[in-house]
Amino acid sequence: MSLSAEIKGLDLRLPHVVETTPAFYAAAAFNMFAITGGPIIIHALVEYLDTAMTNATTTTWTVNAVAADAGAVAINAGAIGSVVLSPVSAGAKTASALAVPWPTVVGVATQAGFGMVAGLGMIACTFATVMAAANRYSAHLIYTKLGKASLVRPLF
Repeated sequence: MSLSAEIKGLDLRLPHVVETTPAFYAAAAFNMFAITGGPIIIHALVEYLDTAMTNATTTTWTVNAVAADAGAVAINAGAIGSVVLSPVSAGAKTASALAVPWPTVVGVATQAGFGMVAGLGMIACTFATVMAAANRYSAHLIYTKLGKASLVRPLF
C-alpha cells in the first residue's frame, strides 16, 4: 500500500476533533456544527467553560433534531476549565466538573452514551438563559468519518 493510500485510510479510521470558538451565547437555539459530505459516528460532545459562568445557564443538544441528552443541565456549576459531557443519547448529562468519566455511569447502566450515527444536517445547542456578557463557552466534538467526504465544521 502506498504512503498516500495509507494516509487516506487513517483519515477514515482515526477520530477527528472539531471545536467552536469561545463565545457568548444568548437564550436561543444555535446550530453549532454542520455535518456535510456523508455520515459520521459521534463519539463525544463536550461543553467547555472557557471562563467561569456567572449566570445559571443550561443547555440541551440535538443532532439533526434528535435529542443528544435528556434535558437541560446547568453548565455554570463548575469553575473555569470545567466540562459538561453529553451522553449523545436520551440519557442524562453530567453536571459541569473539572473531569468527567466517559462513558458515564448512567450511560453504561442504560446502554446509552456510546455514540450516535448521524447523516447530513445540523448539531444544535439550545441555551435556556442568557450568559453573562463576559462569559465564554465552547463546544468540542469527537467523531469518526463513515465516508471519504464526511466532514463536520463549526459554525461559530
